[in-house]
Amino acid sequence: MARFLTWKCLLLLVIIQIVNAKRIKDMIYMSIDGAAGCFRRHNGTHQFGCSSSRSGSVGVIHLIEQEDDVRWLETKATAGPYTAVLPFSMFTRDVLLRLKNTNNINGVLLARNTSQEYPDFYSPEDTCPNRYSNYKKCNDQRPWNPHGSSILLEDWPFPMFYMENQTLLEAIKSCFWNHNAHDLENQSERSLCALEMKSFMFSAINSDSCIKRSDFYLNINPTSFCDPLGDRNIHWPLAPLNSDSNSVIMVTSRIDASSMFDGISPGALSTITGMVSLLATAAYLHSLKPVIKNTNVVFTLLNGEAFDYIGSSRLVYDLKEGHFNALGGINLKLNEILTVIELSQLSKGDAFLHVSNNKTNPMINQLSEKLPAKVLSNSVPPTSVQSFLEIEPSLTTIVLTNYPDQFINNYYNSILDNAKSLHFNSNISSDLVPSLTNISITLAETLYHSVTNETAPSGDVNRIEHIISEMLSCYLESAKCNLFHAASSPGTKLADQILPLYVSVHRVPNTVTILTGQLFALLTGDKLDMNETECYEHHYAWMGGYDLTGICINSTVNYSIALSPAFIIHNYDMKSGIFSTWTESIWQMLSVRMFLKPSAATERLSMILGSIVTSTSFILVWFINSKADILFNSRRAVDC
Repeated sequence: MARFLTWKCLLLLVIIQIVNAKRIKDMIYMSIDGAAGCFRRHNGTHQFGCSSSRSGSVGVIHLIEQEDDVRWLETKATAGPYTAVLPFSMFTRDVLLRLKNTNNINGVLLARNTSQEYPDFYSPEDTCPNRYSNYKKCNDQRPWNPHGSSILLEDWPFPMFYMENQTLLEAIKSCFWNHNAHDLENQSERSLCALEMKSFMFSAINSDSCIKRSDFYLNINPTSFCDPLGDRNIHWPLAPLNSDSNSVIMVTSRIDASSMFDGISPGALSTITGMVSLLATAAYLHSLKPVIKNTNVVFTLLNGEAFDYIGSSRLVYDLKEGHFNALGGINLKLNEILTVIELSQLSKGDAFLHVSNNKTNPMINQLSEKLPAKVLSNSVPPTSVQSFLEIEPSLTTIVLTNYPDQFINNYYNSILDNAKSLHFNSNISSDLVPSLTNISITLAETLYHSVTNETAPSGDVNRIEHIISEMLSCYLESAKCNLFHAASSPGTKLADQILPLYVSVHRVPNTVTILTGQLFALLTGDKLDMNETECYEHHYAWMGGYDLTGICINSTVNYSIALSPAFIIHNYDMKSGIFSTWTESIWQMLSVRMFLKPSAATERLSMILGSIVTSTSFILVWFINSKADILFNSRRAVDC
C-alpha cells in the first residue's frame, strides 16, 4: 500500500511539473509587449512606411545615444545586421537615412524615456502638409510646418517600432550592456542580444497595384492586400434645410490626425483643440435658440484630412454632383454655401484669421474685433478649405488659427502632440480652457447675429467652459470619462485609454468618430420625455445622460461617407493627383521579442552537426532498408 502511495505521489509531482513548465520558446524569447509598429501606406504613385521580412527581421541590438554610435555602425560594425535602439534626440531624418545607407540595419526601435523632457520639436510630416493636393501652393522658403522631417513620407526598408515601457526598455539596455557593449571589435565571436521584429506588409508598389491584385473581377479567389483610407464625416444643421433653396454658412473642423505608429495619433493641438471648439460653439449656439431668417448654419467635422483631404474632397464632390443629402434628405448644393469657417489649431495666446476672397465680410470684422484676431488676407493654410477653393475659387473662406504663416505646433501630426505638449491637465487649471471658451462663445455670438440680424442674448458661459474642460479630458486623457458615458447607451464599456485619431480604413468603424457623433447629438439635441422603449420606437437616440439613468435625445446629427471619390469613379486614373488615393496595407501581426542570438561560429557548428546527423540518419535508414530481409528475417514455417 505504501509503495502504491509513493508511486501515486511521484506521478502527481511529475504532472504538476509538466503543467507548470515553461514552453521552450518562452525560455528563449522575451516578448516586448506594448510596442507600436510602423506600417505601410500607399498613394497613387508610391509606397510609404515600413515592413519586415515575411518571417520577421532579426537584428543585433545596438544602442545609439550619440553621433559616435551612428558612426560606429557605418564604419566598424562586424556582427550585423543590427537593430538600432534610438531615443527621440537621435530619431531624425538624417540619422535614419544614414542607417538605411549602411545596408546593415534590420530594424529601428524608437524608445522614449518618460523621465526625460520632450525634444524641442518632432514632426514626421512634410514641411508642407498635403503638398500635392493644395489649391494654394506652399512657400518652400517659409513652409507651414518648419519642423517637418517627412519621415512619414519615406519608404523604409526595415521595420520600426515605438515603445515607452520603462521596465522593458531597461531590460533591453541591460541585455545590450551585458552582452553587446564590450569588446565591440570582436562582437561576431560571441552570442549577442538581438531583437526580432515582425511587421510584414502584404501590399506593395502603390494603391493602383494593390487594389488590382485584390480585385474580385480579376481573381477567382481574391485576397485583400490593402484597403482605402476613409471613415465618416459628421454634420449638424442649426435648423432644417429648405427643400427649394438655401443660404448656408458652413463651420468645419477636422476630426483625424496622423503619426508613424499604429494606435498612437493623439492630435492634441493638430486636431482636438479645433474640434472641441466647434462642438462647444454648436452647443452654445443651440442653447441661444436662434430663429433663422435667411441664412442657416451647418457644422461639419471632416475625416481623413491628414491624407490629402479625404473627407472634405468627398464632401465637395458630393455637393458639386448634387449627391449630398445627409441633412434631412435635402440636397445641399455647393453654390448655396456663402462662407466656410474652419477652426484649425487653437490655443492660448494670439489668434489669426486667414481670409480668402472677402475681407469686408461682416463676420470677419466682428471676429477680429471681439477675439481679438489679426486678419491675414489671401492666406490659405493647409486645411480643409483648400478642397472648397479648388472647386470654387471665389468662395469666402475664414480659417481661425493660433499661427500666422508658420505652425507654432512643434509636434504636428506626431505621437508627441498630446496633453503634455499642450500643457493640459484636467486637475490643474490652465489658460487653454478659457481661451477655447472665448473663441467658441465669440464665434457662436457672431453666427447668431449673422442668421438673425440681432445681437446674441447672454448664455451660460460657465456651462460651455465646463463642457470644453470635460471634452479635453475625454480626448486627451481617457475615453472612460463622464461625457462619453453620458453620450453612450447605458452600460456601455469604454476603454481607459486615449483614443487614436487616425482615420484608418473605410470598412472598419472608428471608435472616436462614433463617440464624437454621439457627443455632438447630446450637446445639440432636444431632450424628450420618453422611456427607452418609446425612444427606440420613434427612432430617437437613447443615451446614458449626465446622471447615467437614461435619456431620450432627438437630434439632427447625421453622417456622410468620407471615402475619396477616386475609389468610386469608374476607371479613375490613380496617378492624376486630383483626389486622394491613400490606402493602407493588410498585415497579420505586429510584434517584437528579444533573445540571445548565437555567435556565427556557434551557428556554423550547429549547421555542421545538424548536417552530419541528418546524413548519418539517411545512411543508416538506407542500410537498414537494404538489409531488411536479413535483419528482420523470421524462420519460415516448415510444411509437415
